[in-house]
Amino acid sequence: MPIHEYVVRQVAGLWHVRCDGRLLSGQPTQMAALHVAEALAGAAAARGERSRILVGDLDGIPIEFPMIGPAQNERGMG
Repeated sequence: MPIHEYVVRQVAGLWHVRCDGRLLSGQPTQMAALHVAEALAGAAAARGERSRILVGDLDGIPIEFPMIGPAQNERGMG
């Protein structure tokens, strides 16, 4: 199953949110962009898809959040 990558990074003063290379949103702050990425990854999980969020820090080193996936039932199955 493919994993969608949501990437948050600053470009020319605006915080971009991209998924698999496609620009989805531009936000004025890093936190606003992160909230958008979290909402989109959560929606993907509700559809049964796995995602991860990477945030490009100002020093160029990305911060990776834990993978977001579909909810598990009591037996550990999606």
